Amino acid sequence: MNSVANPLLTVEGLTINIGQAKVVDDVSFTVAPGKVLALVGESGCGKSLTSYAMLGLLPPAARRSSGRIVLGDTDLAAMSERQFRKARGKDISIIFQEPSASLDPLTTVGAQIAEAYSVHHGVSKTEAYEKARQMLIDVGIPDPTRRLDQYPFELSGGMCQRIMISIALINGPRLLVADEPTTALDVTIQAQILDLMKKLVAERGTAIVLITHDMGVVADIADEVAVMYAGRIAEIAPVHALFREPKHPYTALLLASVPKLDDAPKADLATIEGTVPTPNEFGAGCRFADRCPLVTDKCWTEQPPLIACGDKRHRSACWHVDRMAEISGVAA
Repeated sequence: MNSVANPLLTVEGLTINIGQAKVVDDVSFTVAPGKVLALVGESGCGKSLTSYAMLGLLPPAARRSSGRIVLGDTDLAAMSERQFRKARGKDISIIFQEPSASLDPLTTVGAQIAEAYSVHHGVSKTEAYEKARQMLIDVGIPDPTRRLDQYPFELSGGMCQRIMISIALINGPRLLVADEPTTALDVTIQAQILDLMKKLVAERGTAIVLITHDMGVVADIADEVAVMYAGRIAEIAPVHALFREPKHPYTALLLASVPKLDDAPKADLATIEGTVPTPNEFGAGCRFADRCPLVTDKCWTEQPPLIACGDKRHRSACWHVDRMAEISGVAA
């Protein structure tokens, strides 16, 4: 497990099954207060299921079969649903990808924000609304008094996302899980939301687990990155180390596939050949083996552990870290 001094969140050996298939397999990481960990990977790699497990929100078909999720001194994975309801929104909150699907279209945004506060504090409606108004100011929404009486359909996508952030933060949670919080937004609004998240980290000491597939967002906001592939962590490292010198073939090829400003016009984009295996296709060895340019017989038969690559904070699950220089020619 990647070690962080005095972590706020510790995920250790998390395994989630759907039926007999391990869709999240032995995932471990830590997050310190005031830090941002990005969980990145292709769609279906297990990053969102990992985040939902932290909040006790796994879908009915999925179950946590092993592992610990510790927030401070509390093992979230051992909580009952009643205990989770008390912690959810107060100690740990989530921003979902689509605010339009998460906000109630028939209830004013003021009522929705105020409810998130009053359910944990039992205060008067007046006090809850004043707290909601202050939250709108904190997230940069103009004319907050008028906005409280508006419905989600009267607001822009960027404002609705800020409403979601207000709901998530009104109780001052120690940990914020952000599941693709900028995917549905245009570039300008995306930048504003990222700036807001940075402000929260700096001013409140909030720890953030950011779920994304956008490496540009990762470079902008993350302190550390965990790259997931087919339910397992392929590599975990400080953000600058990961971008400068990736230590897993999947990470290197993923970074090579990101378009660059100096690419020639109409140049072909780099791609990763093949497809992600389904859980029923997972073999005994490395799950990236059938797409990896460094593959050997050992890769098919033995699952590589996550081991340190010089710096103990930089770990890779690859048998051939010493051959990573060969990837540069393949990815070029």
